[in-house]
Amino acid sequence: MTPMTWNVNPSHEEIAFLLEAGLIYRDSGRFAEARDVLAGLRALLPRNDGVAVMLGTISFQEGDFEGALRHYTQALEFNPHSAYAYAHLGELEIFRNDRAQADAHLKRAIKLDPRGVYGAFARRLLDLGQALQPKETVE
Repeated sequence: MTPMTWNVNPSHEEIAFLLEAGLIYRDSGRFAEARDVLAGLRALLPRNDGVAVMLGTISFQEGDFEGALRHYTQALEFNPHSAYAYAHLGELEIFRNDRAQADAHLKRAIKLDPRGVYGAFARRLLDLGQALQPKETVE
């Protein structure tokens, strides 16, 4: 007997709906449900950098920085020019207290997406990182 194969070809609207559902679950703290939705998307889009980044943001929100790093790195393997991945990688490095890496990733995101949403997000994170930097005192 031959194994059954599926030939599923979702529309852009269906994929957008699933992405939105994953975001809603993630943002409401329902991480297991978000992962379930994203697992379905990953089955449909196995090398999609956006799905990998979204999985990374779940790990990040849970405080699993190593898991977030794995997902963001995987996203960059899928798409080395992902401003989305670089911006979130920069955010992660801010929280890991690696300012040099954070700045490098955020500047890369800005260069890749100078007028887009991910570049704007990276600029805000750069500003945040600078605001969090301790001020030098003069004695």
